[in-house]
Amino acid sequence: MNLNKLMKLSVDLICTVDDRDRFVEVSAASYTILGYLPSEMCGRPYQDFVYPEDLGMAKQAVTTLISMRPETQIQVRYMHKNGGVVPLLWCVQWDKEDQLMYCIARSGNITEQTESMRSSLEESNRRYQYVTKATSDAIWDWNLVEGTFYWGEGFETIFGYNRKELSGNISSWTNHIDPEDHEYIIRSKMDICLGTQTNWKEEYRYRKADGSTADVVDRGFVIRDEAGMAVRMVGAMHDITERKKNLYEMQQVTSNLFAQNRELHEFGYIVSHNLRAPVANIKGIAVLMKTELSTSEEPGPYLTNLLASISKLDEVIIDLSKILSSKNRVVDLKHEPVDLREVIYNIETDLADNIAHSKAQISITGESLIISSYKAYLNSIFFNLISNSIRYKLETPPLIDIHVVQNAKEVTITYSDNSSGIDLTKYKDDIFKPYKAFHSTIRGKGLGLFLVKSYVEALSGSIDVKSEPDLGIVYTIYLPNPEAQVVSNPNR
Repeated sequence: MNLNKLMKLSVDLICTVDDRDRFVEVSAASYTILGYLPSEMCGRPYQDFVYPEDLGMAKQAVTTLISMRPETQIQVRYMHKNGGVVPLLWCVQWDKEDQLMYCIARSGNITEQTESMRSSLEESNRRYQYVTKATSDAIWDWNLVEGTFYWGEGFETIFGYNRKELSGNISSWTNHIDPEDHEYIIRSKMDICLGTQTNWKEEYRYRKADGSTADVVDRGFVIRDEAGMAVRMVGAMHDITERKKNLYEMQQVTSNLFAQNRELHEFGYIVSHNLRAPVANIKGIAVLMKTELSTSEEPGPYLTNLLASISKLDEVIIDLSKILSSKNRVVDLKHEPVDLREVIYNIETDLADNIAHSKAQISITGESLIISSYKAYLNSIFFNLISNSIRYKLETPPLIDIHVVQNAKEVTITYSDNSSGIDLTKYKDDIFKPYKAFHSTIRGKGLGLFLVKSYVEALSGSIDVKSEPDLGIVYTIYLPNPEAQVVSNPNR
């Protein structure tokens, strides 16, 4: 239950009073107890309602509360709106951070209520202390007017200093800032106090009592008076040493992985290109040897096996070149307007015989079919997807649907077909890996989807897949859209 609901429902008078003695908030019980509506009391000094004989006692209690004690209880009589006198037992707590007095008043038999209210206040204070102990931050409170600097228990727990031995002023903070950060951090905090902003945050190094150094993030909030002058600043320091250490280690691991990946990439490039020419030469010589045989002479098993082995090795090297090409992300890919209708049309031309034989039907829809991307990669993506849809078709003709949706940030391409699909419960983790085949009755290298994913990622995109055996497959491709172009889609 929040404070507003509590104030509406409470039978006790609940209110807050600012440092100028004015009521800020007053609960609905004011009407029952004093005959005044909350709106009649808010904004007026509490002295207007105190019984004259108790006014001096009330003022003294407030002065003592603010200057010496965090809370107090006092019996003060108030004037009812009808002229009567109402005895009230007040339980008051001064909040330095909010610069407000939080008050609860109970009427009736005050003597019987005193102990109950004191117990309630003590319990509230205990809860506050428990919360302070439980936090992992070092809470601080800087009173700029009085020049005092207060540390919560977390400061002792985190940094090891005995709070009783601290100076009690701002030097208890400044004396332990790392020398290299000292001048900048102090100037930063002073600048925020002398300016007009209220929120402050810095990361710096802080010396612990044992001589070690901690990395901390320090956040503060400036409280200003009516003239805009900073009178107080409260905040909390959080030790991020372990987090920064973990971050550094992660960066080192990432850097090492990047270096290893680069070395592997360069090794693969050298292997694929340096082996390509010798293998091609060997294959050519073997073919010549075969052609030089007389028409009646059959090639021996050694020559036949040699040709088969060389052909397989040549295919592996070609595949390796394709993989390296797809993985070699060009940093400065120049985006250009790409008409997806044109891309699909060109693929239909390249696969004309397969499409005609399978009676495949391809449709592409969307309000905008011109996207900003890299045409060569898009051509490779759709060529592989359409080829797969035809290769792994069911007995019915392939139906391929491509739908495009784009906004200012992203292009979403949904590709679906009625092919034999893939059992994702078995192959979900392998679907985009190289040399993985999912249809035992149909011959394939298992590179198509691997290349599709590689090209999508080279475009800084991502791809999802949904499928069930004999129920087709749906690919959803997400690509960045740096330059959205809204072009209506005329009938193809």
